[in-house]
Amino acid sequence: MANKNERKARQAIIVDMNDFLMDYAATKLGATADLAQQVATAGKTDLTGLDELFKDNGVGRRTKYLDLASGFLRDEADADNDTASTDFDAATKTLAQEAIAYLGNHPQDFNRWEEA
Repeated sequence: MANKNERKARQAIIVDMNDFLMDYAATKLGATADLAQQVATAGKTDLTGLDELFKDNGVGRRTKYLDLASGFLRDEADADNDTASTDFDAATKTLAQEAIAYLGNHPQDFNRWEEA
């Protein structure tokens, strides 16, 4: 049962991370029809590609993506009493890469301003 809840929680944070990132992207670049795909493409190989896209010296990548991932992972580890054995930097990068891949595979889910 815990695995199902963990998967749901991980999926929820991935969606939240992408929502925050897309709101930031829309502020920086404007709400365009293909914005999610632009963001996903910029961060696909290396998340530092987001820095170049946003021209913000990494502020968006760190505050709208990596900090959310890290906070989630630390909360999960605290809940499991497993903070000592966790490499949060590596886990954060892994979760962020998962999230950017999800964004690239589901761009239509994050271009919501088209519906308004």
